Amino acid sequence: MSYFWLFYFLINSSIISARYIRLSTVNCSELSPIGTSITQFLDVLPRSNWEFTFLTQTLIKSYFLLDHLKSTLIIQRLLDRENLCQLNLCSCLNECLIKLEINAISNTSTHIFSLPIHIFDENDNYCYFSNEIFYLNLNENIRVNTRIILPIAYDPDLPPNNIQSYDFLQNNYTEFHLINHLTPTMIIRKQLDRETLEKYQLILCAYEGIHQQQQQRSCCTKIIINIIDINDNSPKFEHNQQFPLLINVSESTPIRTELIQMKASDSDEGLNGQIRYRFSKWDQATNEIFEINSENGSIILIKQLDYEKRTKYQLHIQAKDMGINTLPTYATVIIQVIDENVCIPEVFIFSPPDIQLVNSSSIYIFENISLNTSILYVTVSDGDSGENGRITVGFISTYSFLYLQKINNNTYMFSTKSLFDREEKSFYSFSIITYDHGQPSHSIINTFNLYLLDINDCYPYFDLLTNYSFTIDENNEANVILHTIQTFDSDENDQIILKLENEDNNLFDINDQNQLVIKKRLDYEIQSSYHFNLTAEDLIGHRTTIPIHIYLNDINDNPVRFLTNFTQITIHPNPSPETFLGHVHVEDKDSNAQITYHLQPNSIENFIELKSNGSFYIKRKFSQKELRQFDILANDSFHTDLIHIEILIDDRPILKTSSPYCFPLRTNDQIRIQLEASSNVTFALQNSSSSSDLFLFPTGLLIVKSLQKNYSLDIFLQNENSSSIFRNFILLIQSECHTNDSNQSYLFIIISCLLCLIIIIITMIIYLCFQQKKFFEKKNRNLTPLSYSSSLNDTLFFSSSSPQFTAMTIISSNSSSTHPPTNPSSSLSSSSSSTYIKMSRSFEDEMI
Repeated sequence: MSYFWLFYFLINSSIISARYIRLSTVNCSELSPIGTSITQFLDVLPRSNWEFTFLTQTLIKSYFLLDHLKSTLIIQRLLDRENLCQLNLCSCLNECLIKLEINAISNTSTHIFSLPIHIFDENDNYCYFSNEIFYLNLNENIRVNTRIILPIAYDPDLPPNNIQSYDFLQNNYTEFHLINHLTPTMIIRKQLDRETLEKYQLILCAYEGIHQQQQQRSCCTKIIINIIDINDNSPKFEHNQQFPLLINVSESTPIRTELIQMKASDSDEGLNGQIRYRFSKWDQATNEIFEINSENGSIILIKQLDYEKRTKYQLHIQAKDMGINTLPTYATVIIQVIDENVCIPEVFIFSPPDIQLVNSSSIYIFENISLNTSILYVTVSDGDSGENGRITVGFISTYSFLYLQKINNNTYMFSTKSLFDREEKSFYSFSIITYDHGQPSHSIINTFNLYLLDINDCYPYFDLLTNYSFTIDENNEANVILHTIQTFDSDENDQIILKLENEDNNLFDINDQNQLVIKKRLDYEIQSSYHFNLTAEDLIGHRTTIPIHIYLNDINDNPVRFLTNFTQITIHPNPSPETFLGHVHVEDKDSNAQITYHLQPNSIENFIELKSNGSFYIKRKFSQKELRQFDILANDSFHTDLIHIEILIDDRPILKTSSPYCFPLRTNDQIRIQLEASSNVTFALQNSSSSSDLFLFPTGLLIVKSLQKNYSLDIFLQNENSSSIFRNFILLIQSECHTNDSNQSYLFIIISCLLCLIIIIITMIIYLCFQQKKFFEKKNRNLTPLSYSSSLNDTLFFSSSSPQFTAMTIISSNSSSTHPPTNPSSSLSSSSSSTYIKMSRSFEDEMI
């Protein structure tokens, strides 16, 4: 179930951007109260739902709190600079500068902030002396101008907030003078005399800060000076006591190692010349790390040094003889700790929000991750300094699929270098080696496994060895299984759904077992083949389509059938042999049926010839008594059908003169036209609209008195047995008679010429207007704007029968009527060809 949610999360997450941001140094007082906001991240971040985490793994992060709601960094603990320096979180001698690395994560972005914080010192510590009373024993024979180092006060603050000066409070003694050094030194101005005064009491005050003395904070101690009249020589160290002795000690120095022997000498004899060494009681911290041999002055290491915690120790060595009224001597030893390569590099690993990192070793990414996408961040640290703390990170892999990029001194980023395909390789392994440059070098190797999460990027495919064209017999059983379809998909756990497309007959289906099923009985005569597409679709819509072809074998399962079982054929009297009588056609839905035709009775074959295609002709002349009716039998070798045919002889007269009839007019005399018929008949006009202008003799001679252009006639014909009427006989009287083809060619030539003429006229008009415009522009550019307009409306007509015109339009119409016209004029107009051309153009140019 956890993998399901992981997959869901990764599906719905998007590839986000990441960058490293260096923020400006933030100044913060060590007295800043808890809850103080240090910085506002939204000043450099876009508005979003951000979550913040510390990348810094040191103790310093416990002093701060990340406010996710306000996107601010808040003080969680008091930033006591002195406490921070004792914990070695910042420098005790220089400015206190700490660095935080913070990771900001939203739904679309991830950023790493580098935030330097400068904690500046405040005068928040009071100075103090280690004792309220210090006793000094001075020999009465002490030399004038002798310098005596007095106890020092302590103040953890940095300059100028720490101790700046020392002074005696109400010094009424002229024997002593204080030199205001950071190490208070008292000078003997006059020779001491125990018999005059054996004890002095001085108040030594230390002043901190840089203000005026009456405003400065101070701390005081009482110094009681006892004057002793013996042992007037004090020990002397072999080196110059005015300067500290500097020694370098490795942090890996074993415990109980003698670091140095402080040698001092005393000219006195006996107990006054026996010297004892000790650390100054004013520096108690050194007693935990070092010890001194009181007899020979050897300084011994009693606790392991750690450069990362403290880099320098200042020891105050006191040499004092065993005599009475001894005067101790002090020397300063500064021990500089040398860094050694004792720390092993530390590696901190994290990933962007959209990349899943499990157990800091397994990385899960989608196979379609784009190039240069960050998948892993590595932050390294080493407690050593210098070359011992300089760290290098390397990438180890047999495949070049990632590249390493250094963001800053201790943060690295791994990004994709190539495109992935889980179907080719689903797993990669690589290692990160982290090592320092100390001697000997320390290294650590982290091994990672990169797993590619499958996305649905592959299309389904069918079995390439299968032929998807099928041939079956018609009349199959319903719900028969035709074929089992095999589909494949290289994606992991993908589901494929088969669908039929362009299959509108609802005859085929795909069942749950991916079997192609024929749901109904197929009939070749309804449809001989079926063609549709089969689509394989996965869960997200990847589709692969193949054509399916199903062909049916025709079976002789349908009877032959004439469209009608009876028909009549009318012929003229005395038809000649080989005259076509008719054609019979039988319907057989079967495509492979071999149909033959037969005449019944057989005696009919003497008069009728029946072809194999169903056409039948007259074989010889016959009378209606000889042949009145017969049957034609159709047979497909399995089914038969019969049609009965009756022969009728039509002896009605026929007009042989064709309509329309064109008569060429050459003189103004009466027009005589001889009409022809099929047999001996008499002619007569019937319902003529121009009966006064026309006269038709029974012999077929037509007299036209008026020169009207066209006529429409109804001619009545009658013979001995029957009669007939031929309606709408069209008579055209013209100067010349042309065929339709010549009329059309002539009309096409006229239209072409008119179009060419129109184009030439338009071109000339445009050219003249353009030249006129250029002329006026050159002549006077300051003329008042004028408006010129010209229009050309030309209309050309040719046999126009309609006044409706359209600009630049050519219309040609031919019409004929089968009904009697109302007058000869309209009859002629309806049958004539009309063409008109209208051209219009207007233009208006404005010029300055």
